[in-house]
Amino acid sequence: MTPEKWQHVKELFDSALERKAEDRAAFLDHACDGDESLRKEVESLLTSYEEGESFMERPAVALAAETLAGSQGESLIGQTIGHYQVTREIGSGGMGEVYLAQDAKLGRPVALKLLPSYLSKDEDRLRRFEREARTASALNHPNVCVIYEVGETEDDRHYMAMEYVDGVTLRQHMMIAPMGLREVLDVAVQITSGLAAAHEVGIVHRDIKPENIMLRRDGYVKVLDFGLAKLTEQPPTTVATPTGARVKTDTGVVMGTSRYMSPEQARGLALDARTDIWSLGVVIYEMVTGRPPFEGATTSDVIVSILEREPPPLAQPSPLSAC
Repeated sequence: MTPEKWQHVKELFDSALERKAEDRAAFLDHACDGDESLRKEVESLLTSYEEGESFMERPAVALAAETLAGSQGESLIGQTIGHYQVTREIGSGGMGEVYLAQDAKLGRPVALKLLPSYLSKDEDRLRRFEREARTASALNHPNVCVIYEVGETEDDRHYMAMEYVDGVTLRQHMMIAPMGLREVLDVAVQITSGLAAAHEVGIVHRDIKPENIMLRRDGYVKVLDFGLAKLTEQPPTTVATPTGARVKTDTGVVMGTSRYMSPEQARGLALDARTDIWSLGVVIYEMVTGRPPFEGATTSDVIVSILEREPPPLAQPSPLSAC
């Protein structure tokens, strides 16, 4: 694609973001004027932007969106942010870039997550980023990634320093080899333990999936990325919410990753801790069978599958590997 066409895509992408979601289709009908290739490029960028995937994965189209918006600029490797010396990039996605950095004060490695500069101007995304930090930092559990600090650079980029997890995502681990039953149960128990700690203080993750679960080299499992987390209106126990705050999500707004959504989440209804239990069940199914229980060619197809179909029996897709 020529630079001129990318610039046109960027302009339409920016203009579409300024409009309400329900008005974007009509806007693109007029702006693209029958150019289906142009429209698909803009819609792909919008999809990546709205989904806000885990920072451990980066769709190519999201990278293109950031490049078009001018967020890539000079490499941060070798630079100092706050008291953190950036050494290398370790992951990125719709909600930010993640670098390995050295904490100059405490002499320890950290994962430094930076919100893209063009998203720092988006108040909703910025609130989600800050909420992720507040939510996760309120938890103190061996199966939840620890948040150390939230700050802002001189050029107004927001960052979050968190525990560096030396390992691989559950998705990467599943791609290496089939998982045995004992390993599946061990990983599932550790995820459940971390979620139970969150649920006890009224925190619902709302985006449990293999990309948001890290397996450390010593066997510990860590739940990452509370960027979509929400403080429930009524915590399931009498334990006070650590921050004392309540975050409201409007009914009808669908957040999360489609194939791991609960039916209530897919419908945009009010959620509680049970949505994480459903998503964990989907993850366990995938660990056992090697494939997700709900599939489809598009996000809409996946949601229809969740709402209307029973998943194939566990033994049907592929036999469980030997323990």
